[in-house]
Amino acid sequence: MPTFVTRPLDARQIDQAYALMRPFYPDLTVERWRDHAQALLAPGSRGGIVTVQLDHRYMHGLFSYLLLPDLGHRLGLQVDVFVALDLFDPEGAGDALLAEMDRIARRYGCDAIHITLPDSQAKAHPSLARFRALGHLPEGRRLCKHLLAEPVAAPA
Repeated sequence: MPTFVTRPLDARQIDQAYALMRPFYPDLTVERWRDHAQALLAPGSRGGIVTVQLDHRYMHGLFSYLLLPDLGHRLGLQVDVFVALDLFDPEGAGDALLAEMDRIARRYGCDAIHITLPDSQAKAHPSLARFRALGHLPEGRRLCKHLLAEPVAAPA
């Protein structure tokens, strides 16, 4: 089996990472992905993007995270993107990412890791059983209200 290595996303790899995201987030534009990635990679950011790669540096997965205050857990590692793809060892890529999540959370003193999966993936995500086996359990339900940008009327 291959040996997967986790690495922070290098800014030069943002577009390569976008290609990995497309099957899971078909409505995601390259511009939106670039903005998201650049914000997480910016100095002073409370987040980041971690990739899983083989020696040839081809990405087989990634996750993005933010460190957020949490009422129930003091400080949490919020993971909003989780993608792991490897035809020959799908669990290996995912396990490497999950282990790195644990390391990051412990490094920053987080009390919990929250992983949010898009609704389209939540029931059939290939790593869902693995998440549960490694201690990631459902905790409530996250709701989302989409707010469309509306023009603000100029003061009279």
